[in-house]
Order: sequence, then C-alpha cells, then structure tokens
Amino acid sequence: MMKRIALVFALIFLSAGIAFSADFGLLFDQKFEAWNDEAKNTSYSYSPSFTPWFSWNGSQGLSLYFSGLVSMQYNNSDDGIDANDGWGEPVMVPELSRFSLSYRYGQLFAVDAGRIFYSDAMGMVASGLFDGIQLRIGGLSLGAFYTGLLYKDTAKIMMTGSDAADAGFWDWDNVDLYFASKRALFSLRYDKPLLEYHNFTFEALAQFDLNNAEDKLNSQYCLMQMEFLASRVSISLGGLFEAMQNKDGDFTAGVGALASIRMEVPGSLNDSFKLSGIFGSGEWNDIFTGFTPVSSAGQGNIFSSPLMGLWVAKASYDARLISSLFAEVSFSVFGRAYDDPAADSMLHGYEVWASLGWQPMDDIRVNFGGGAYIPSDDADTLWKISAGLSLSF
Repeated sequence: MMKRIALVFALIFLSAGIAFSADFGLLFDQKFEAWNDEAKNTSYSYSPSFTPWFSWNGSQGLSLYFSGLVSMQYNNSDDGIDANDGWGEPVMVPELSRFSLSYRYGQLFAVDAGRIFYSDAMGMVASGLFDGIQLRIGGLSLGAFYTGLLYKDTAKIMMTGSDAADAGFWDWDNVDLYFASKRALFSLRYDKPLLEYHNFTFEALAQFDLNNAEDKLNSQYCLMQMEFLASRVSISLGGLFEAMQNKDGDFTAGVGALASIRMEVPGSLNDSFKLSGIFGSGEWNDIFTGFTPVSSAGQGNIFSSPLMGLWVAKASYDARLISSLFAEVSFSVFGRAYDDPAADSMLHGYEVWASLGWQPMDDIRVNFGGGAYIPSDDADTLWKISAGLSLSF
C-alpha cells in the first residue's frame, strides 16, 4: 500500500527479467518506554529505527534477502545526575541486520549463507542472527557460525565476565567496542517425525572462544526434545547437558530443561492458554557450576536476568479479539536454581505483563504493553510501560 517509495535506485542495476521478481521497502519503527528502578527513579527512552530491505526470488530455488538497520535511542532520567537530564543526543548505531543467499531444492535440500537467523531446538542455548552457513538435507541440519562481527548489544553474547565488562554503549571514537565477543559455533541437528503429529529432535552444539582473555570458555551442548501435537493441544518436553572447559582445561558442567503445554480454547474466539517452565542449573558444586548459554537473553519483560541459575514458571493467555486486534496477558514466577547464602529466599519475584497489538492494515502496526515486577524481598515494585508504531513503506 505504501510500498516502493524507498530504495528505487536498487532496480537500476537489475535486468528487466530480474526486476519482476524483486521487492524492496523501508520499515520505520518508533518505540517509547518509561520505567522505574530500585531507587524510585523514573527513566524514559525514545528509540526510532529505520530498516531498508531488499529481496529477490530467482528461478530454480535461488533467493536473496538484504536488510540494514539504523537505530538511535534518546534517554531522559530523573536520577539526579545532571548529564541524564533532558533528551540527550543519541549515538547512531548502524547494523547489517540480515543478509542471506538461499537455495532450495524441493522439500529435501536447502542451504542458507550470510547473516542468517539461527536458534537451537529448545531456544535455550543460542538464538538470533549469526554470520555463517546452514545446510539442511531432509531431517538433518548442519551449521557453522561466527559472532565477532555482530553488534554486541543486539547479539548479547555474554558468557564470561570479560564479555559482560565490554557490554554497554559505544561511540564512533571507540569502534572496537561495537563488536560482540568472538566465538565460533557449530551445530548438528536431527529431526525425526513420529507417527503423524509428533516429532523428536536431537541436537549437538560446540562453541569455541576465540577471544584472548584470561576467562576463556569453550562449551559443548547436547539436547533432546519431544513435541506432541493433538487437535487442540501441543506439548513440548526437552532437556540438555552442557560441558565447559576454561583456559586451563578445567572441566565444569551445567544442565537445563523445559516443559510447556498449549491449549486452544474451544469457541468462536481465536484464543489459547499456555503453561510453561524453563530451568538452568546454578552453582551447585565444583563440577556443576551453572548453565551458561551462548545468547544471554532476558527471561522477562521487566526481569532482565538471563537463564543462568534460574527457573521460570509462566502462564499466559492470548486472543485475537477481532481480525486486527491481538491481546496477551502473562504471569511469571522467577526463582533461583541454587542456594544463595546472600539471599533470604529461593524466589526472585513475580511479573505480570499485558500487551495489545492493533494492525488495521498490512503496513501499519501499533503495540502497547505494560506490567509490574514484584520482588520477593522488601524491595519496591518495578513497573514499565511500552508503546510502539511500525510503518512499512
């Protein structure tokens, strides 16, 4: 509807035959957030971003996709620090969002190369964009990826203290602080359909630390997952084992697990209810020192800790109220997967979150969300609200 306004110059370099199978556009996102912290300070942020994209589908299964990303973030806080007062000038962050060259041959063979999306079967070890190649032959998948050219705040590769110390904002005078931790990741996955609606997945991953740091960490993962599908119910059960080696060759281990059940609610309303649990081991002894994923994604909308020594139980309900209006509400409980002598309880706290999405047409989407996090100790409740607008040209 608002297509073909940006990137017109791209077609100049394409032949007439190719142009008919090409598409391009520009996605403009705006996001506003407000939240408080433990000191009762209120902060605000406004984040505009621009994503130009181009896609081409050739003959005989060949295709190309490219997208860039330019984002900024304006911040304002009442934390009493003069430098944080007012809407400061943001740092413009450029990213190669996704670039993939793909080839498909029927349903049995596919290969993707470039900056492509990868997630392990359980979504617990690594998930996001990675530079590399992935090959799929029937139910077998092979992948080889590298993280060192990604933008660090998007990739969130924080496996060690050195990785975490390098996290944060960067500027054009410190370009080296732009890149994520240098790690190589290899995956081998096998999916086996069982009967008509069920599936078994086995996956092995190996991660190699390419950084020159004292806390260098290599890791290997072995995971298995079962999925059971019925007419209105889907169940997933999975478990994983992680082996780790530091720079001196010392061996440690971690384990993880997940379980979920999703039920479509009978009736005319398109809605469903989901119960899920996820677990990552903590500091148990000299051998089991905690599950350490490659991607350190936060486990809540307000509670931002990654799945390291953590368990999460979550109940959520989502509904499509009308064709253009979507709603979801969730309640989560966060707990420690190890005994912390410094903590009064094994619980971290509770989070409730509600969101509403309105898409009146394909090129416009509006999102609203808000919620609260209630710590298990005597700390004050944290809150957060979010609003977003996406326009596709």
